Amino acid sequence: MATTVLKNNGADLPEAQVQGLLASWKASRQSRSTAYLTSTLSVENIGFSPKDMMYNEASQYLATEIARAMNVPAYYISADMNNSMTYQNIIDGRREFMAYSLQPYICAIEDRLSMNDITNSANQVRFAVDDSFLRADAMERLDIIEKMLALDLIDVNQARQMEQLTPLGDPSATNV
Repeated sequence: MATTVLKNNGADLPEAQVQGLLASWKASRQSRSTAYLTSTLSVENIGFSPKDMMYNEASQYLATEIARAMNVPAYYISADMNNSMTYQNIIDGRREFMAYSLQPYICAIEDRLSMNDITNSANQVRFAVDDSFLRADAMERLDIIEKMLALDLIDVNQARQMEQLTPLGDPSATNV
């Protein structure tokens, strides 16, 4: 459908001139060049632009509705509506996302993969989300390890293992 109309505000033109004017206008539009109109001709746009039709707002609304339906925070799928993270840090946001969105799926997958027909009955399948996605920053982890060491809840080798470091060798052992 045409979205532009050329309107003649003067005397009627012969059919041949009208066809020539339309052909010239079409050629200018196809070559993306500047078209010329006389004072008696004007251009009127008909129809609606994507902005007038609110396509962007509609896509943002749909993204927000998808986030609600999937129980995912809106900012994870770039939905601009209702995506406030006031007073929430990244780790808290991740914990909330894990608890309300991912945990039911993770539990179902872990339980199914831990069944006897897939895994040995002595084994259990577990996702290591605490070691990756929910891992706290280094200073917080070191504070916890320091407190656990002070309370004699763990030894140095266990602390090194918690940080995925190799354990220290036994100081009483000698190399032969």
